[in-house]
Amino acid sequence: MKTKIIPVIISSICGSLGFSTLFLEGRYIDFTDFIDQFMTGLILVPFVIVFGLPFSIMIDTIIKDTKKYKALFEFLLYVLSGVVGTSIILLIFSLGDGISIFLEFKPFLIIALSCSVPFGISSLILKYVFKTVPSH
Repeated sequence: MKTKIIPVIISSICGSLGFSTLFLEGRYIDFTDFIDQFMTGLILVPFVIVFGLPFSIMIDTIIKDTKKYKALFEFLLYVLSGVVGTSIILLIFSLGDGISIFLEFKPFLIIALSCSVPFGISSLILKYVFKTVPSH
């Protein structure tokens, strides 16, 4: 489980940074505005936990028997999980807002990939580190 907690934290921070920079729209802001946007972006933490952990467990199950190109295949599955997670979230939001929410697919996809890609990278790194560190 320790290989899942750290990626959740890293993914939440990266997703929050992606959220804050995406909605600043390239304008100049001061540090307090950036921190406000960053804190607002932490609303992504429940989505990372609800979608990220089950997707991660499912990806681990899928790649368990993979022998060749295991890391690349796992990374691509994390990118795919970001796209699928975005679609699921937009489908849930469309129940209340109608189909117009799909016009916002690109920003939602950027935010989802800013969560899923760091989750995948940190998960891969931690698996490698914990596999190579001898236990006492």
